[in-house]
Amino acid sequence: MRSCNGLVCLSNQGCDSICIWNPCTRQYKMLSVPSYANRAVTCLGFGFDYVGNDYKILRIVTKIAQDLRGLIVKICKPEALLYSANADTWKKIRIPDTIKISFWYSVKRFCGPDICGKLYWEGEGGLLPFDLRNDVFGEIVVLPFPNHVQQKRIKKSEILNFEGSLAMVYKSAGDESDLSLWMLDEGGLWIKKFILEMDLELDQVYLYLGAEHFVGLNLFFGYKFYNYRKKMTKELPFPAHLTDVKSVAKFTESLVSLEGFESQE
Repeated sequence: MRSCNGLVCLSNQGCDSICIWNPCTRQYKMLSVPSYANRAVTCLGFGFDYVGNDYKILRIVTKIAQDLRGLIVKICKPEALLYSANADTWKKIRIPDTIKISFWYSVKRFCGPDICGKLYWEGEGGLLPFDLRNDVFGEIVVLPFPNHVQQKRIKKSEILNFEGSLAMVYKSAGDESDLSLWMLDEGGLWIKKFILEMDLELDQVYLYLGAEHFVGLNLFFGYKFYNYRKKMTKELPFPAHLTDVKSVAKFTESLVSLEGFESQE
């Protein structure tokens, strides 16, 4: 799902089986996750509280009520639970009443990367920040191009951590050359940083690796590295037997070991 300081958070499709894993030390920990009897939409976030020196997982569950025909009759207010690696427990987090139910029903299953101690959830028309230090939600940040003007701009990326700032890539509809990176400044304004000129266009940009390189996907030619200074793409060398890539995450080697880790067989 996401990598942070050398630890990788893994989950199944329903986000009700979660594992924290260190590939370098070959240690892991399966988490005990609260279960729900009814159908639910579940989302996950993973980050690090630098002040409290604590790895945290935020799990948001939106219950859905259905009739006998399987049709949705009610979308309940979501519940948020936060896991602390230090405490090894889950606790409830208050969700502001001002956030509409429609936001939660449209929210992405995995939130964006940890950016300066905050996680960002992408839903209908905006991004919702969560402060990992104080364990509170902030105010929704409106996307650079709201829904009513989406015909002019098409979102082409996940939430990106670009040199410590939140960024997203958009494309001008009808203009094949205008694939541009927009960055959120400290004042909450979106600024067009630069145009991504490339020899092979990426249909989706997944993350910024640093050192001028992005990772993205071309639907015909697969996953690619892209250097925005040199304006060139090159193949991402997956082993030949990996034919079904589920996700791509930025990973930095570390020897971090959490309480309760077990050795991988």
